[in-house]
Amino acid sequence: MKKGNRPGFRQRWGVALLLWGGVVCGTVHAQTGGEPTYTVMLRGVPLPEALAELVRLTGMNLVYSSELVGQTPVYCTRRDAPVEALLQCVLAGSDLDYIRSSSGAYVLIDALEERPHYGDLGGSVVDAETGEALPYAHVLLAEAATGTTTNAAGLFNFAALLSGMHHLVVTYVGYAPVVDSVYLAAGDRIRLRIALQPRQVSMAPVVIDGLEQRLPSSRLGTGALSGRELNARSGPSDVIRGAGTVPGVAATQPLADLHIQGGASGEHLTLLDGVPVRDPVSLGRYLGAFSPLAIDRLTVHKAGFGAEQGSHLSGVVAVEHDVTGPHRRDLAVSVDPVSLNGKVQSRFALGAGREGALMLALRASAWDLYRDRGVETLLQNWHRIDPFLASRWLRESVTTASLVQRPRPSVGFSDAHAALRLHLSPFRTLYVSAYRARNHITSDLTAVNADAATTEDRLVLTRDNYDWVNWAAQVRHSWLLDARTTAAVQVNGSWHDSHYAYHAIQTPVGTLETPEQVDQAAAVWWPRIGEFLGNVEQNSIREAALKGTLTHSFAPGREMEAGVALTHTDSRFLLGSPFVARLEHAERAWDAAVYGKGTFSLGLATTLEPGLRLTYVPLRRTVYAEPRLAVRFDRSASPVGPFALRLAGGIYRQFINQFEVSSTGTSAIIPSILFWLPVDRSLAPPRAYHLAAEALFMPAPAWTLRLETYYKDQPHLLDLDYAALLAVDAGEEGEAYRAEAQADFISPARGHAYGGSARLTYARDGFETVVSYGYSRAVRQFPGRFDGRQEPTPWNEPHRLAVDIEARLLPHLTLGLNARSSRGRRWAFRRAYYDYLSFFPSILPAGTVDLTRPAAHEVPPYYRLDAGLTYTCSLGRTVLRVQAYVVNLFDRRNVYDRRLEQTTQGTVAVDRRLPGRYPMLALRLDY
Repeated sequence: MKKGNRPGFRQRWGVALLLWGGVVCGTVHAQTGGEPTYTVMLRGVPLPEALAELVRLTGMNLVYSSELVGQTPVYCTRRDAPVEALLQCVLAGSDLDYIRSSSGAYVLIDALEERPHYGDLGGSVVDAETGEALPYAHVLLAEAATGTTTNAAGLFNFAALLSGMHHLVVTYVGYAPVVDSVYLAAGDRIRLRIALQPRQVSMAPVVIDGLEQRLPSSRLGTGALSGRELNARSGPSDVIRGAGTVPGVAATQPLADLHIQGGASGEHLTLLDGVPVRDPVSLGRYLGAFSPLAIDRLTVHKAGFGAEQGSHLSGVVAVEHDVTGPHRRDLAVSVDPVSLNGKVQSRFALGAGREGALMLALRASAWDLYRDRGVETLLQNWHRIDPFLASRWLRESVTTASLVQRPRPSVGFSDAHAALRLHLSPFRTLYVSAYRARNHITSDLTAVNADAATTEDRLVLTRDNYDWVNWAAQVRHSWLLDARTTAAVQVNGSWHDSHYAYHAIQTPVGTLETPEQVDQAAAVWWPRIGEFLGNVEQNSIREAALKGTLTHSFAPGREMEAGVALTHTDSRFLLGSPFVARLEHAERAWDAAVYGKGTFSLGLATTLEPGLRLTYVPLRRTVYAEPRLAVRFDRSASPVGPFALRLAGGIYRQFINQFEVSSTGTSAIIPSILFWLPVDRSLAPPRAYHLAAEALFMPAPAWTLRLETYYKDQPHLLDLDYAALLAVDAGEEGEAYRAEAQADFISPARGHAYGGSARLTYARDGFETVVSYGYSRAVRQFPGRFDGRQEPTPWNEPHRLAVDIEARLLPHLTLGLNARSSRGRRWAFRRAYYDYLSFFPSILPAGTVDLTRPAAHEVPPYYRLDAGLTYTCSLGRTVLRVQAYVVNLFDRRNVYDRRLEQTTQGTVAVDRRLPGRYPMLALRLDY
């Protein structure tokens, strides 16, 4: 038998002991004329230790058998409670009861009545001003020493909670924390609606009654940017370029193709409200997929992402519409040298406590009103005739030794966003959104070849025309089934259609001495350019999906999410050039996927997240498994301050793949054509293995350090086989070869990628500095080329350094500095050289350049500094923001790639450069 007796114990200060697996806190208060009361907090402490501490704190006489008391963990929080109430709290959830003897001793016995008594708790977290759901808010349950985050609809669940009083701490970035209490009786299934007040503050983790907010280890493995952050950056906002500021994500200039941790641009998927958007070109800030005013959040899921995010080799870029978030005005208008943007949003009542919110956003190119200097310079520099590609097109030798070229580029885009959210009840939401975008790039080039070796001048005309359209729409219904379970059903569809046309003429026109004579000669031939040698390439992909998810809480810290998705894809493409015979292929496919993901908290510190995704591909009659696992660890106190860790890995496949065909146009602006295909029966889906680790440290309130590293083994990739493409025989001229199997032009390959990054942030009193460095290495095979060697990928930038400074100079004036540097990128010449000319060495003069060794051709280092001032003021209800800034302040003429030209000195390499320094001005009004 054990006996505890500490008479005379009357300490008046708090006691706090850190034990293995939990925390015990106690405070004693004497009451005049009554028994003393105590405050305790027990988190996951074994029952014997909890009883011993209770005896030590209160001095009570407690008698029990060691065999009777097991190792049941105790979760108990009580304020100003007497001894018996504390004992009842400690024994709650065990099979023990107590009796009190005549001497005043408490004796533990087996419980004689049925127990335990449990209840369930669920609810939603919303904005107090707008009523909008707050996704991914942190909800911490004090008594159970566990927590969760709300889902995309702002819903959360806790199941099998012991009856009694429970305290919740709810936090969300940009809102004041809320502490709420609820009494849960046996059998109760309570649903709460918790409203948070917007408050734009920067703060350390909040401590409430000794309960510290958990660090966001659940956010590790991702990078997120709010709509406010996207629109606050210097210069015209661009959503995709904004994603390039996330550690581990590269957006190469000027095309802004995203590459997640060494992966190709087609190895991740961009989702808008969960709908795939296949965007073939994002020309920096000039052509972007989405209007920044319409976006509320951008999240990048990186290596080691969970089973719920789908099947993709590198990651997911998830973009969400802004319906009505915190501090959003009813009307917003912005103007910059590139685009005109507008957004309107409204909230309305539906009666019977129901409400709704609507958002409409439009964006259009400003090219017809003002030709941005940066855009025009870039396109003019790029739209130059390549003599070696032109000789293949025009079937005769072309020299640029005396070629006078006059490009006339044109860029245009427009997009429209609409989103409607209806709160059918406090715990049921219907969300509908749609998107449509149209983009085009066109450039006519007039050139005169006045070579002294010829008897007459030759007129050269080329026309590039690239046009694409995207549509996307979805309907999602989310609801709280009961206090344990949330559910969501979504129907979505998307469509991408693109066309590329290239035509070229070279014809003798006599002697042309003035620009007017050149224009007169060109006017005769421009109407007929479509009749001459040219090329038309096109592709389209239509996708439709039905998805359902179910999240169930079994107990505090134990949750399971399950989902199912049925997807149908219809894809087709047509391509051809003087190098490649006309080839067409079409594929229709559907697949069914199911997944399960568990979240298991092992106390406050450690969380396990196992997952499994199964996909059935009918064309191959095969089920593919993708097991995944993540381990998260949070610690609120250590010698280096609070920190969070995450280790994750698994198997990743991809069932709809992107392929890239290098453009062969002699003056092509867009370097490649993209198309997408679901795998057919001739090829197995590509496969990769991820292992990723990430850490977040907060050594001081103003400092944050984020570290990450990853390794990706890619034993099975799919890539375009240029050797097979060049060997295709289309038969009769004008007819296209119809490929019945993808293995006719696509081949497997292998590779690997690894790297890491460090990001240091200092933010305090109107001053913020972010310094980040990333290293990456990615190598892979390229089918049919380079003798089967693994070569560095053309998109990989091994070293990337970024510095962002934002300083408030005056109450309404902010200085912004953005510096970028990268070095080590290979494949310095145009991609078409490596993809085509390497198979036709006779086109290039002997000894010019070895195109079979792309790793030997390094691009010069890239450096750029942008600087700007932002002035913000309020004029009644209207908020005005004016941005004046200088792009490329030091006028660095960075090199994108190189081409070869023939001069009087022979064949030389000529750099294709990015724009130098130029000023810009942008205005925005919010009402």
